[in-house]
Amino acid sequence: MDSHSVTLLPPPRPNQHYVTISPINGGSITLPDHCFVAPADPDAKRTVPSLSCLIAHPGSTDTGNDAWNGRPLKLLFDLGLRSRKDRYLPLQQKHLESRAPYGLSGVAEQLSRGGVEPREVDIIFLSHVHYDHHGDPEDFLRSTFIVGPGSLDVLKHGVGGMGSHQHFQSDLLPADRTVQLPPASNGGSSRPAAGALWKPLGPFPAVLDLLDDGSIYVVDAPGHLPGHINLLCRTAADRWVCLAGDSFHDPRLLTGEKDIGTWDDGHGHQLCIHLDPVAAKASIERLRQLENIGNVEVIAAHDDGWAENHSGVFFPSSM
Repeated sequence: MDSHSVTLLPPPRPNQHYVTISPINGGSITLPDHCFVAPADPDAKRTVPSLSCLIAHPGSTDTGNDAWNGRPLKLLFDLGLRSRKDRYLPLQQKHLESRAPYGLSGVAEQLSRGGVEPREVDIIFLSHVHYDHHGDPEDFLRSTFIVGPGSLDVLKHGVGGMGSHQHFQSDLLPADRTVQLPPASNGGSSRPAAGALWKPLGPFPAVLDLLDDGSIYVVDAPGHLPGHINLLCRTAADRWVCLAGDSFHDPRLLTGEKDIGTWDDGHGHQLCIHLDPVAAKASIERLRQLENIGNVEVIAAHDDGWAENHSGVFFPSSM
């Protein structure tokens, strides 16, 4: 590790707060390789998890954020798939069939079995609003939902793109408990918007220090879908975990062994799982730079290899 690398992320502050992370298997879907990576065996498929993560913050009276001062916090990053097929819209149910074999496993029920009631969850971040990440918001009656810029417009109007995965439920989230983050950039500029809370950090042009205490950073991670975000969490003085959502669907994209895949929809249209492949590649490159620091673990939502190798840290255990 060179001297430049170790300065990419800030050192701990005096009385630094740290978080613990407990992955949760929020169901599974089967992904055909050729839709996600290139080059690919046209017959290769992988059944992968759709990870959710419970994040516990110890709480403090000096976080700098009045809304959450003085008590421990429980946060979730993503909710995986819905617990029942009939909770999906008919078009979403049809797409789910194309991802068979699949498994549905409600996050709320898993939390309850592990001793955490859904009403205890303070904040739920959605990396984005695709069907395999938004889970069952209706099971969390007291949580505040936080989504990236543009997510609510996606829910209301869709993305105008093709692909059976691009269907959205307009009333998915509770209007009175949902916060959409402001745009992270000023128009087409890569610089944070003037006056916004977004600031550069490490390889990222725009992050938001959620609690003003350097423990959890929301990362603008464009490319996959409007509003796509990651979380960068400080878990120890010398250790970070980045929850990467759908920034990549296959770890071979992060290592550079593969490129982002495309496919023909059968009607002459070339599709990509990322709405903006150029921005998606840039986001992957930033995650690669982050991982190269040496004390950062990058976890994507559908990394089956990571889940297999870390089964012992899943909720109710922690990393």
